[in-house]
Amino acid sequence: MARILRRRWKLVATSSAALAALALIYIFILATTLYTATSTVFVDPRRTTAIESNQSSVETSNYGTDDATIDSEAMLIQSIAILQRVVEKLKLTSDEEFNPPPNVLDYIKSFFKTAGPEGGASPQDAAIARAVDILQRRMKVARQGTTFLVDINVSSQSPRKAAMIANAVSDAYFEEQVRAKNDATKIAATWLNGQIDELKSRVVASEKAVEDYRAANNLTVSQGVTVNDQQLTDLNNQLIAARVQTAEARAKYEQARQLSKNGGDPGGINAAISSDVIARLRTQYADIAKNEADLLSKYGPRHPSVAAVHAQLRDTQRLIDDEIKRILQSTQHDYDVARSREASLQQNFDQLQGVATSSGQAQVRLRELQREAEANRTLYESYLARYKESTAQQALQLPDSHVVTKASIPISPSWPKKFLILGLALTLGLGIGSVLAFIADYLDERVKTLDQAEEISGVPALAAVPLISAGELAGRAKRGRSELDRYDPKTTTLLPAPLQPPLMRYAIEAPGTFFAEAVRSIRLALQRTMRVQPVKVVLVTSALENEGKTTLAANLAQSLATLGIKTLLIDGDLRNPQLTRSLCPHAETGLLEIATGRAPVERAILVDPSTGLSILPSTTIKRAEFITELMFSEQMVDVLDHCRHRYELVVIDSPPLVPLVDGRALAELADRIVLALAWDQTPGEVLSHTMDLLAPVHDRILGTVLTRVDLSRLRFYDYYQSSAYLKPYATSGLTVEAAR
Repeated sequence: MARILRRRWKLVATSSAALAALALIYIFILATTLYTATSTVFVDPRRTTAIESNQSSVETSNYGTDDATIDSEAMLIQSIAILQRVVEKLKLTSDEEFNPPPNVLDYIKSFFKTAGPEGGASPQDAAIARAVDILQRRMKVARQGTTFLVDINVSSQSPRKAAMIANAVSDAYFEEQVRAKNDATKIAATWLNGQIDELKSRVVASEKAVEDYRAANNLTVSQGVTVNDQQLTDLNNQLIAARVQTAEARAKYEQARQLSKNGGDPGGINAAISSDVIARLRTQYADIAKNEADLLSKYGPRHPSVAAVHAQLRDTQRLIDDEIKRILQSTQHDYDVARSREASLQQNFDQLQGVATSSGQAQVRLRELQREAEANRTLYESYLARYKESTAQQALQLPDSHVVTKASIPISPSWPKKFLILGLALTLGLGIGSVLAFIADYLDERVKTLDQAEEISGVPALAAVPLISAGELAGRAKRGRSELDRYDPKTTTLLPAPLQPPLMRYAIEAPGTFFAEAVRSIRLALQRTMRVQPVKVVLVTSALENEGKTTLAANLAQSLATLGIKTLLIDGDLRNPQLTRSLCPHAETGLLEIATGRAPVERAILVDPSTGLSILPSTTIKRAEFITELMFSEQMVDVLDHCRHRYELVVIDSPPLVPLVDGRALAELADRIVLALAWDQTPGEVLSHTMDLLAPVHDRILGTVLTRVDLSRLRFYDYYQSSAYLKPYATSGLTVEAAR
């Protein structure tokens, strides 16, 4: 990301400078100087009227204490209703600042507006609306943090007017609060008055319904309990007592019946033991038995007195037995009576319980009616109390807010904020420039790195040939001035080395430079291939014109020749023989003459004595269709075959591939192809198209070479191929000036 911004810094700087210039024009020419006055208002949500009680003040408070309430009050301050009151009070419609005359922009806006219905707003209403709209834009209401303090900021061209309007807005806000509370109180009182009569009749009707239902369902209440419930409780207590009595009588009866059944002494039952009659009879029986014993001892058993005593004993025993029998019968009778009484009470209890069940269902309805009556009564009392309070409040209403600080006349302008606007412009410019830089970099598909060239082409990237500065080339060209006086312009031989373009011999004249190192990298790749495969003809071409292929071909051929390799450099671009114009501009015999048989090969080939490089130039041809036919002819094949036998390596400077078919024809005759790509100039899609054109000879492509590479800029794309990485190994400086 940083690399993108650094390589596109001009675009970022241009955007920032443009916005900064616009900001300065706005600040010093277009902006209107404004002064801002501030009035601070305290919004008190807990204020109540003077006649409210503690309870009612809590219940009927019109405001809350949450943030939404305070923000709502802030929005109310800048509402149209309040601002319209301010405009009318201060007569701002006659102020040109708030009701300026129409300008050209207004006429343009009115032209595009849809025509309104006839009989619309009057001119006075339109003026008020325009003044309110301008005042809304000139005013800002802001809450101070999370407090109840609200600042009313009003800006105007006049400091005094700004303070006057700010204070007028706060006054209008208080008046609006009082008016709203009066209106609300009147509406509430009117509505409550209409509801009270209805509620009163509802209370009476609901209470009457309770009493009627109570009487209809025999739900008379005594001491808080219905009569039926009281009877049920009493009868239940009696039933419990009767069950206890029945249990006791049954126990006595079972005891007597068990003794009688087992043949025991019935006198041993509890009722007989506790009987006073039996006790007296037994005492009497004991006395008679004692008397009998005395008589027996005196008179013997046959004495008449003894017989009389025996008769008394028998009578007494009979009386005891009769009494015990009566007690047994009485026990059974008591048990039967207790059972009968319990059964009767149980029957009465069941009947009364059935009545209680139906009465309970009626009580549910009764309680519902009672609740309804109670609710109606409570609501009626509440409405009545509120009506009295509302009636009393109409006499006195106070605003819920008050002024903390009145607006004073400002002494310095608040707009334009020069440093803020300029800072924002610069920041925005940097942001826009950065975005544009990223967009431009994203849309820029020109080849800039060896990896990119290799990825698009699918063949190895051999080297990056750097750009040589124009200053350095001019300095080298000055060395040939002395040779220029001795040079004959009419000669058809090669130009002397000092008169040749410095860039065409740069690799051998500056062997310690990055340029020469890149050429040697290409030479090494070619030599490596020659070791394993027979390679005689190497085609140096490019996709488009002016991509440095001629310079690359000349320097590569010279570099090979300096190694002692017998090398021939052919200018194969018959349409634009740039190589010939640079090295032997007055050559009369070239590739065309040899191919057509008008001259022998030895006559056309020129030799550079400094390197031993042989050069076959090309003379200018005007008939373009003849060139195409020549490239696809057998004569061209014969020429190259002849050169293959006489030279170890033939380097051809080919025409560009995309616009012409000449280069494609030569590519089919070559053993290896070197494709030159102008750095930051050749689009990626053009390279892809070129590779499609070379598809029939794809296996012959040795690789691609980036030419005219600005190493100082390359570090923003590929640091390890840039001058920053290679600088410690350089023997001569390179600059980023433009070259040919």
